[in-house]
Amino acid sequence: MVFDLAGSVQEFRNAIQYVEGLEFLSEFLDEDSEPDDDFHMSQQGTRTDRKVQHSLYLVMSNATAVTQLVSLFQRWQESPDITFQRGLGRFKAAFSQLRAIRRWGAEDRIRDTGLLEVWRERLAVAGQSISTLPIEVELWYRRNEQQRASAEESLTGLIVNAGGRVLNRAEIGEIGYHALLAEIPVQQVSSILRDGASAVELLNADEIMFVSPYTPMSVAGPGADPTSNTAVGGAGRVEGLPRIALLDGLPYANHDALAGRLVIDDPDDLGITYPVAARHHGTAMASLILHGDLSRPNEPLRRPLYVRPILQPHPVFAGHEVVLENELLTDLLHRAVRRIVEGDGSQPAAAPSVRVVNLSIGAESRALVRRMSPLGKLLDWLAVKYNLLFVVSAGNHFNSPVTIPAHAARSAETAAAEAVKAARATSRLRGILPPGDALNGLTVGATHADDGADPALPDSVWDLLAPGAPALYSAVGPGVGRSIKPDIYNAGGRALFERPLPKDDTEDEVALAFARTGLSGPGMQVAAPKSGGVSDATVFTYGTSNAAALVTREADAVFEALERGPLAEEDFAFPDALYHPVLAKALLVHTSTWGDQEAHLRDLLALDTNNARRELTALLGYGSLRRERVGTAATNRAVLIAGGSIGRDQLHTYSIPLPVSLRAKAEWHRFTVTLAFFAPTVGQLTRYRGAKVFFERLLDKDTGGSRIDAEHNAVRRGSVQHEVIEGARALVFNEGDALPIRVECMDDAQRLRAGEMIRYGLVASVETAITTSATIHDEVRTHLQARARTQARPRLQQ
Repeated sequence: MVFDLAGSVQEFRNAIQYVEGLEFLSEFLDEDSEPDDDFHMSQQGTRTDRKVQHSLYLVMSNATAVTQLVSLFQRWQESPDITFQRGLGRFKAAFSQLRAIRRWGAEDRIRDTGLLEVWRERLAVAGQSISTLPIEVELWYRRNEQQRASAEESLTGLIVNAGGRVLNRAEIGEIGYHALLAEIPVQQVSSILRDGASAVELLNADEIMFVSPYTPMSVAGPGADPTSNTAVGGAGRVEGLPRIALLDGLPYANHDALAGRLVIDDPDDLGITYPVAARHHGTAMASLILHGDLSRPNEPLRRPLYVRPILQPHPVFAGHEVVLENELLTDLLHRAVRRIVEGDGSQPAAAPSVRVVNLSIGAESRALVRRMSPLGKLLDWLAVKYNLLFVVSAGNHFNSPVTIPAHAARSAETAAAEAVKAARATSRLRGILPPGDALNGLTVGATHADDGADPALPDSVWDLLAPGAPALYSAVGPGVGRSIKPDIYNAGGRALFERPLPKDDTEDEVALAFARTGLSGPGMQVAAPKSGGVSDATVFTYGTSNAAALVTREADAVFEALERGPLAEEDFAFPDALYHPVLAKALLVHTSTWGDQEAHLRDLLALDTNNARRELTALLGYGSLRRERVGTAATNRAVLIAGGSIGRDQLHTYSIPLPVSLRAKAEWHRFTVTLAFFAPTVGQLTRYRGAKVFFERLLDKDTGGSRIDAEHNAVRRGSVQHEVIEGARALVFNEGDALPIRVECMDDAQRLRAGEMIRYGLVASVETAITTSATIHDEVRTHLQARARTQARPRLQQ
């Protein structure tokens, strides 16, 4: 059943619990919409102009319960003053917020999945050469094993009777995932395209939640041929066990930049059929993680990189790599991560030392619209279960053209402004790609930046964006539940555009197309495969994959600092290794800031003052990572870290020592507090986050400043809260005073079980200009050392 409703839904959900036979399976949240005369929010009997929140609440039930519920609604519609029997009176309040009650139908099953669009495109390209098309069928996940088996058997029968076949299946109970990979005859596809979804029996099956096109995630090779580069080297020792896992394509292991630095685990024996010349993406990602952008000399990582290939050469399109044939990506990733941590069958864990998993891949056909993807759910659960930090690319929209007014194409300056406006106007189509929607993952968007030199550009090519601006190919937020996604941005490589040819005066718009990257850039210089045994080839690339790979590299630096521990014995001990993954996430976000992009985009997009911060949060997340601040100290900045586990309704209090050198000085200063946690999640609920961990906002009077960057409501919707307060008002305090930070834990979508604890990492910093004080770091450290000695005395006496 489908309930179209608005406003507060808690009373409605409470009321349906009184109807015997209902089994609540899932809910999906529609977009906010403008109120109208028939449907609006009211407050104390007076209409308000707040947007109305339409939701779909999905309930499957037995025939008796359906009949009873529909009958109640119809009776209420006919006579709103009717008296219901005892126990059902709460339905009146719920019904007053409903537009309709209807059955979950064929159109709902393909809504927002892109199924029809993909089918039309494939038929237009392939014509009569294909006889079947693959689909991914998600079933309602039933708690009862027998019910799941019965539903799958029934659905399999429908597929076979329609002339199709089931290619694979997967079931992951922890995230409520039950799916079939199948193929159906092209005649069935044509019927649906011609007559609508309800014309085919399969799409009317009650067992089905969604039907999506099976579009195995694929990545394209570079736009230019690799060139020999003798400067590429693999100098530096390799020691220890892998800390980072790369799930991607198979790299060219004998490349000069990679030789001796990879631990390749290939249980599917892909190397046998994976030509060296086809190993583009895995080679590039391994190169970036190990060395960074090769245009700039960097120390390579000391530890080896664990690589599990999950891509293979595309069978049709040369230069493309695609997820393993006939595999459901959600199931494949589940098995790959489990193999790393637990082992596979009788095989022991392949790399139990891994703490960070890089996923520079994305399912391009399915941008986040209404619900968390199965891939996102999987990463969220795995992060909690195995205590792993997943660094994930937000996704690229290379095939979503940016269209500008024809007159704007007369100059690069005008075209640049219109291109940014056009990208914002189509942000719904350029949303986060799975698994970048994962709540617990660190999702990375790309900026228009790299370490390369500025190449000479022909007149036919434009470099439209300023360095550091959000790249036009990068997916934008928000995430599920309007949480902040991407979490952060990082350099992804500069992308060029082809200059549009002069158009007829009658033409209104022109589309901007990405240009091929030249042999000298721009873009990021990475190791590349090349036929003929060449082992020092490089190529220039761009994309959110690059940005995520570089953030993964920075995560390694954070782990190095955490594992080294404090510099002196009299310092507090660093948090236990149990908290390093979530603390690394917090530290990476902590360095990020909007910088000058806020003012630039406010002016360029002419944003309304009241909504500007909310809109910019969707475009900028928490800001761009500042590489120079990762794992480094400064005399005018003190950074404090903590890690802990917290349960429902618990409170942990921390304090930031206030440096005496800031007292009574009307000078610029900044307080930054970042809290990250691995949130338990609820598989099928719109309120997807099971519990929330947060800190109360710092007061202006205590900090002498005002909050900047991300919008204050959005920062509490995900699994990272990052607040920046800066100003120049004088701080009045006594020597030894501290600024308190109170970390709390509360239920969100579900009630935490007694004893269930949530891991979190907390980072706080205070800084000022070097001309104001060059002693803040030492002042705070001295204060903490004194506190550590005080706390140690009772233990020594015992």
